[in-house]
Amino acid sequence: MRYITLLICLCIFQQVQASPSKLYFPIAKEDVQNNTQTELASEAIIDIVADEVSYDQERTFYEASGNAETYLSSRKAKLFADYISYDTEAKILEATGNVKMIQATDASILEELRYDDELPAGTDAIYGNYISFNVGTSEYKLEEPRLYANGIKMLARELKSKYHTKQEGKKSKNILNFNKGTIALNEPISVYSHASRVRTLYGFKQRRQGRRRQVDWDDVSDKKTVRYTAEEVYYDNTRKTNNLKIKGARLWIGEHLSIPSPVHITTTVGAAGNTKFKGPIIGTRERIGGFAMGPRFFYETEPGIFSIVPLVQIGNGPEVSFGAIGSFNTPGDSTSVMAGYGQLEERFILNAHQNIWRKYLQVDALVNQFKRNSVFGSSQVGQLYDVSSDFRLKLPFMDDRGMRIRSAAGWASDNNDLFSEERRDQLAEERGTGGLGKEHSGYRVEFETDFYTKPVWRYGNEKYNFSVRGRSQAALRFYDTGDSLQVARFGPAFETRFDNLKFELAYLFAAIGGSSPFLFDQFVDGFQAVILDGDYEVNKWFTIGTLLTYSLDKERFTRNQIRSEFGPEDFKMRVSYDTIRNQIGLGFNVIFGDTIDFERLKVKI
Repeated sequence: MRYITLLICLCIFQQVQASPSKLYFPIAKEDVQNNTQTELASEAIIDIVADEVSYDQERTFYEASGNAETYLSSRKAKLFADYISYDTEAKILEATGNVKMIQATDASILEELRYDDELPAGTDAIYGNYISFNVGTSEYKLEEPRLYANGIKMLARELKSKYHTKQEGKKSKNILNFNKGTIALNEPISVYSHASRVRTLYGFKQRRQGRRRQVDWDDVSDKKTVRYTAEEVYYDNTRKTNNLKIKGARLWIGEHLSIPSPVHITTTVGAAGNTKFKGPIIGTRERIGGFAMGPRFFYETEPGIFSIVPLVQIGNGPEVSFGAIGSFNTPGDSTSVMAGYGQLEERFILNAHQNIWRKYLQVDALVNQFKRNSVFGSSQVGQLYDVSSDFRLKLPFMDDRGMRIRSAAGWASDNNDLFSEERRDQLAEERGTGGLGKEHSGYRVEFETDFYTKPVWRYGNEKYNFSVRGRSQAALRFYDTGDSLQVARFGPAFETRFDNLKFELAYLFAAIGGSSPFLFDQFVDGFQAVILDGDYEVNKWFTIGTLLTYSLDKERFTRNQIRSEFGPEDFKMRVSYDTIRNQIGLGFNVIFGDTIDFERLKVKI
């Protein structure tokens, strides 16, 4: 009989009547339940379900085989294995064969969970070949453990664990101690980064590799040309931020040469790993004035992370001045605020965002910042305060990105001093007779959408391929002056991957009507434009790319960004320069650990 439930409790010893040496098999589920559920149900230790269950009264020993599973309510855990045994006197539970233990912050989600079910949010899975569990002390040992948690994948030789139960009202904690193994990250994590978000082929390959990675013992090898080791790794899955600490990190080149890390690395992996306002400020992108440089200091609290950046500003002359930027953001950036002031141009900046209902309803405030738009590209506003809705619609003819639909309403104001001379001339030309004119302020409403179709034609394999898609964009804007601006453009997009070269080339036709009183949201790409976005990975140390837009009818570049990423695989310097906007982005990423071989790994879940 499949799924015979055995409740192990003290009262069972009084109910079983048999010869001490005889092994009873199977035990009827109904008999056990009738004897226990009314009298001592609250004293039940564990609940075992399997294809076959047996009991030895003399040894007070239980065996379960075939799709065996047990729910450990005191630990908020569920254990699966081919075979489970439990010695009630020694309080030792053992399991072998396809061992999988799932732990959850909310025990209720475990009750109906099966071995092959997809792990719901708030759960972690530990796999292994053999587990020995001391029910009395909440300690267990696991051989060949594999841990799949939020943001990491891990393999080790041995696991020793102890569950720490705290007083009611306080969170209990489970400390897992792994010995001699390797850890890989689902996505490369940035210990320090700059907000330029340079997109390169190397970064694309790293993210894809992390998502597909399966950790095995081939990853732990002294023969690798470049490898990373750590004396101790600490991962706290109860925290959303700063949840990974690496001590005694070393970069090995060959078998004998190693370079130690100068600091203990603390970073964030998982859902909160990619947030705004991370890393030092180097460049001109923050628009605080001049070329700004400064380190970022963090202070973590339960709600989120506070940071402060003292800045040195360098202007023409050169003129040197000072400023500062402070920020606060919650994990996942549902709330994010950045505010700063620079003496060089006596400029205040603000970038604030609040999710009201995910992306379906959100509030934003920008002062002297970039406004990113799918149709118009990035422009710069003096002030913008709006309420917006942003979502993606899935239709059969679209690719997996779907159709992005955004609507917004709010108040805006120009600041012409934010633009480079070349950009200001382009915007003024589009504005027509008004030219630069007076900086406009007022209310505006906008709707925009963009999408790619599924490939019309595709040829090749993963490394060498070519495809043709349709690309479409549209924007509709209304202003309190009575003006309106309509832009719709469409055309083919050619996507190509040729070994280490990856790019997209789009040729778009536009229909344009109306005009805008604002300078910052003029459409400068014209009726026909070519857009190129691509990167070439020269080798693992150097990648170069560009993002440019060329207006065919105006015969000029309306955007021309050159970008590069260079350095060893896990330490990349990043440089970008937009010649039209005169924007410089500098920074560096420490993407620690293709895999990290460790002596000890401590995990808190």
